[in-house]
Amino acid sequence: MFGTIHSEDPRVTQLPEAVETYFNNADILMLEMSLDLMTSARVAGLMLQDADGSLSKQVGKSLAQEATVAMQSLGVPPQVTEFLQPWAVVMTLSAPPQVSGQFLDKKLYSKAIAAGKQFQPLESPEEQISVFTSMTIKEQKSLLHNVLDEYQSYPGMYKQLTKAYLARDLDKLVEISFANPMSDDPALQDKVMEQLLTRRNHRMVERMEAYFNQGKVFIAVGALHLVGEEGLISLLRQRGYTVSRIY
Repeated sequence: MFGTIHSEDPRVTQLPEAVETYFNNADILMLEMSLDLMTSARVAGLMLQDADGSLSKQVGKSLAQEATVAMQSLGVPPQVTEFLQPWAVVMTLSAPPQVSGQFLDKKLYSKAIAAGKQFQPLESPEEQISVFTSMTIKEQKSLLHNVLDEYQSYPGMYKQLTKAYLARDLDKLVEISFANPMSDDPALQDKVMEQLLTRRNHRMVERMEAYFNQGKVFIAVGALHLVGEEGLISLLRQRGYTVSRIY
């Protein structure tokens, strides 16, 4: 089981020798979600408004205009932003900027497919983003307000996260991530984290366990899913597995 971050930095995407050995020897790769074109299209479709909807109608013209300006800084045209769901704008502004699109998980997926490995996603796209799609418009607006206040500081945060990741410092990764909450409403922040991490961790451990007797499995998930009392490491130990650090 390998913790990842959403980065295309060559220092991140180049697997350490010890990790690559286990990846090469694996029969099955499991990621949080499939990264094929069909799945990407499904996600893109979920991000869009209904035919008669618009961002302005949902969050108001003033907030939508702020979102448009922010998204333009990432190269997203205003006419595209207007037809995105509020949570989709939040996700886009919160994600590290991509140039090549070859972030770590995508490179693992491509290598596995090229090598003829079996691939199995741990979640469907709908399950992964249900934390956002199940939110009320009021909750989505709260997240949007927060990300518009903070997004210009995110490049500095991503540099800190990359530094901590390369140092294999999980505690620092957690500290940086939780120092930058998605909402300034504590109740909403707790709700988001419970659904984004805890609930998904329980679902993922159920699904990965079903493949443990089908061959050698290499599991790659966001590093924050590994830690804590209800992180994947702890949940596997609770199920009687021995979990040892290799790298």
